[in-house]
Amino acid sequence: METTALQDLDLDQEKFAAEDQSIGNLVEQTRTFAASDPGLTVHTFFTENQSAEGVVILSGQAPAGLIMRNDFYQRIGTLYGRDLFMSRPIRLIMNTQPLVVDVSVDIATIGLIAMNRPHDQLYDLVVITENEKYAGVVSVKRFMIELSQNREAEIKLLKKQKEILHQANETEIRNRRQIEEKSQELREKNESIKNLMDNAGQGFLSFGQDLAVSGEYSLECVQIFRLALEGRNFLELMARHVSPETSATMSRVYDSIFASGKSLREKVYLSLLPPEFSIYGKTVSVAYKIIRHGDQKKMMLILTDVTEKRKLEARMTEERNNVKMVAKALTKQSDVNLALEEFCRFAPGEARAMVQAMADPRAALAELFRQVHTCKGDFAQLGFYNTAAHLHVKEDALAALVARPEGPSREELLALVADWDGRGIVQDDVRILTDILGNAFFEKDERFQVSAATLLALESQVAALPDGPERQDILRALKRLRLCPLKDLVAEYRDYLQALAGRLGKSVEPLCVSGDDVYVEKETIQKFVKSLVHVIRNMIDHGIETPEERLESGKGEQGRITFVIEQSGPMVSLGVADDGRGIDVARVRLLAVDKGLVSPEQALTMSEEDVYGLLFADSFSTKEDVSALSGRGVGLSAVKAEVERLGGTIRVSSTPGEGSTFRFLLPLREQGAPANPSAAF
Repeated sequence: METTALQDLDLDQEKFAAEDQSIGNLVEQTRTFAASDPGLTVHTFFTENQSAEGVVILSGQAPAGLIMRNDFYQRIGTLYGRDLFMSRPIRLIMNTQPLVVDVSVDIATIGLIAMNRPHDQLYDLVVITENEKYAGVVSVKRFMIELSQNREAEIKLLKKQKEILHQANETEIRNRRQIEEKSQELREKNESIKNLMDNAGQGFLSFGQDLAVSGEYSLECVQIFRLALEGRNFLELMARHVSPETSATMSRVYDSIFASGKSLREKVYLSLLPPEFSIYGKTVSVAYKIIRHGDQKKMMLILTDVTEKRKLEARMTEERNNVKMVAKALTKQSDVNLALEEFCRFAPGEARAMVQAMADPRAALAELFRQVHTCKGDFAQLGFYNTAAHLHVKEDALAALVARPEGPSREELLALVADWDGRGIVQDDVRILTDILGNAFFEKDERFQVSAATLLALESQVAALPDGPERQDILRALKRLRLCPLKDLVAEYRDYLQALAGRLGKSVEPLCVSGDDVYVEKETIQKFVKSLVHVIRNMIDHGIETPEERLESGKGEQGRITFVIEQSGPMVSLGVADDGRGIDVARVRLLAVDKGLVSPEQALTMSEEDVYGLLFADSFSTKEDVSALSGRGVGLSAVKAEVERLGGTIRVSSTPGEGSTFRFLLPLREQGAPANPSAAF
């Protein structure tokens, strides 16, 4: 009789456990909508279905959001709510982070998560998925009734158990009580640990060599992954959230960790694992720990939702960039207005005209590439970080055409530049400056209000007058109005040099500009001076070493870049030098052969001067990957084009371990500037 009672008790316990673990019986269906549906469709549904608590918003077959009846009418009940939301997509008013759990998660766990939601979401529907597809919803009311019924069944089960225990002999009762006491003590310890993990605001999970997640994981893990994790392969769990390459790397690292017996090597392996993941739109940071118990080894992962932290950091970075841009705009108002004016003329008008005028589409593509690359550098120097990012995307499109063996057609280039809206590309940064400085910033300029064209016309009129001392004095005065010191133009790279070095983890001394006082026409030489941004970039990125590398090689911690201006008769020399690692001639030869610029035989017989000349070839770069700063292979090509436009030449010298010098020799033409030792372009 006692055996039969125990068997009945076991059956009741199994039935209760099965009911307690399944949420499937509670799932109900509610109306679903697409995120693009207008608010009016939801209003119509709620009007026709007064008992409906809410609706689910789907993206394909997966839940993307939730709209509760009360929340919906609170939003449209505001002063302009009906006008704002009735005809607009419901994605604007849906809750994008509702409670979404898989049907495999047990009722008790779902209950705990649901009751810990924010107060204003406490009675929201719980969205249920199966294999990440929408399966239905569970209302809090239905959920609480089910929990109540389960508790009643549990009480009845306990009463029945008590009756059976009383029928047992005293020894069995005593043994059972001892077992129960020990079990209760263990449960309390486990519960205490689980409560600590569940309320720590972090996800804790672990797995062994088979990568199957252990049953002891925190509540936060369910909220992050939206699944019951026990027994699931961790790599399979992460497969939809990382690239195949990252998944393969993680697999190799975990294999190495479990195979290794040395703690130092294990630490090295841990450093190769990704520190952050993007999971269902959340940014999750991961800390990795190795846990040992006897001969057994486990991986423990501590997951922290840092989404809001990263958003705050992004906003702070954006604000810092905005402040830098405003500061540069205030000190370089003329340069900002001129850069905007020239770029809006270039894109798309001048770019289209250039493509139509050049006979060879490949040559037109190379020139477009140089122009865009230089514009990107100009705007980066002025702090227009959004514009520089947009131009980097344009460079990607040009790079794709450059990489094609057959080359572009004229029609393709015209179609490409037709989409270049200069004002649209700069509008984000212009809006920021306008919001802070006002529209008046772009309506005034600290420069004199006489245009260069007007000055040239005046010079022509004066030159037509009879010769004499007065005529010469007037001509000299007019020409001086168009001149400025070359030192002042190149000195504008001081701030850019420091900002770029900091961005690349380098340390450099303040830019040093020295030499003769040479006066130049800004309009004539400005494009060449702007192109020097590519030389600065290459020196910082390729030449100057990190502080650690410099100290190891016996150099000072800070690198040094200098400009030296020297006049010699009808020529001016502008030298740009660094004290970095120098140019690796052997590597340049090898890359030139790989890119098909020269044959292996030609590479072996080339002089160093000819090797340095390869640096200025189109699409040549010593960098293996492309970044927002370098790697395109068009920067020095743009410098060469500007030097040739001015009728000048370039000389390069370099000493391994000591640095490199780029010397630009440019012709002077007499402009009536003061002699001794000034001259002018």
